[in-house]
Amino acid sequence: MIGMIFMIIIVILVIYVVLSCVRIVPQAHAYVIERLGAYKGTWSVGLHFKTPFIDRVAKKVTLKEQAVDFAP
Repeated sequence: MIGMIFMIIIVILVIYVVLSCVRIVPQAHAYVIERLGAYKGTWSVGLHFKTPFIDRVAKKVTLKEQAVDFAP
């Protein structure tokens, strides 16, 4: 009984880790990826997979135009 509960918990954790490694970058955005704290690359629009516990999304950047008012 305890072994079965332990296996269910392990399976849930594995599913969570796998799902957290799949990222979809939306349109007009870019994600900056770091591997062990160093710049690895920039993901553009689309489906991407990261290495668990090694890669991380350091910054989510919007590529939309932004209007800025300047003093006359």
